[in-house]
Amino acid sequence: MMVCICQNVMFDEIVEAMRELGNDPEAIRKYTDAGRGCSECLKSGCSDVDLPFPDALKAAETVLNRS
Repeated sequence: MMVCICQNVMFDEIVEAMRELGNDPEAIRKYTDAGRGCSECLKSGCSDVDLPFPDALKAAETVLNRS
């Protein structure tokens, strides 16, 4: 699932970053470059991606808690 279209960041990259860095949104953004283009993906209402960054963080946390 696409999280940031400008930087081609996929949901799996968010999960991996969270696994490595914990639940620190700024560290995850820096690690993945999410939001470095137009920054619209940083808003929950972004319709240009499958899963905007804030929603991707919540989903990644759920995935990691199930592991």
